[in-house]
Amino acid sequence: MTQPQSLFDVAINGEYMPSRRVPHADIIVAAWQRDSAAVREERLPAELAYGAGEHERLDVFAPEGAARATLLFIHGGYWQAFYKDTFSYLAPPLLGAGLRVGVMSYDLTPTVTLARIVGQARRATAFVGARYPGPLIVAGHSAGAHLAAMVHATDWAAEGLPGVTLTGGIGVSGLYDLGPLRRTELQPVLRLSETEARALSPAFLRPTSAAPFTVAVGEDESPSFLWQSQQLADAWPGVASSVRQLPGRHHFDAPDELLGLALEMLG
Repeated sequence: MTQPQSLFDVAINGEYMPSRRVPHADIIVAAWQRDSAAVREERLPAELAYGAGEHERLDVFAPEGAARATLLFIHGGYWQAFYKDTFSYLAPPLLGAGLRVGVMSYDLTPTVTLARIVGQARRATAFVGARYPGPLIVAGHSAGAHLAAMVHATDWAAEGLPGVTLTGGIGVSGLYDLGPLRRTELQPVLRLSETEARALSPAFLRPTSAAPFTVAVGEDESPSFLWQSQQLADAWPGVASSVRQLPGRHHFDAPDELLGLALEMLG
């Protein structure tokens, strides 16, 4: 399936391709993978299944002593790249602050639909919430921030899942209005209709949790990524009431601020 040329917008496409905007993005991703392998070698996580699917798995890293809270991290990759193993590198600073860290995998497009991936994020959250009672933060980066926001807007009963009480959510350089993505090179893989794009956009949904949702974005992101964050802040007053710009951060190093954002949320 190809995108009709009339819908493809070169300018918009460029705004949503951070790997082409950030110098040496491939080297940064390779460092994620290398550092994550070193973390798992030193501190093997528990791999748990939140569903029956091959990729419905999450790694759980436990801190020394009792955990003060659990943070579930959902990775990015435009819903079509990466699994949990690439993001173990985020765990050590969080563990050092006494947080239990879960890093989840999910199926990727175009093998499954984006709606199915949203469902997996919700099921993983319900699994973690039931297994680890206590404060729970759901955080995500890029496409993972979209999924974290969708978790924050979950009707748990309608999904057939046990209710989850969130302490908060964190979205780092996220995507909250999917409409523009239909005009990019992502569309042939995502295959979103206008109706689907709106239904899966947190900016057009109401949060079902009153817990705070921190909208953070790298200061050096493209105008479209900055706009995406503002869209959610405007749509969720009182829950995501303002945008936190991360000074000097671009798309690929913005997740390094996760510890500070989590600790601020926990007070």
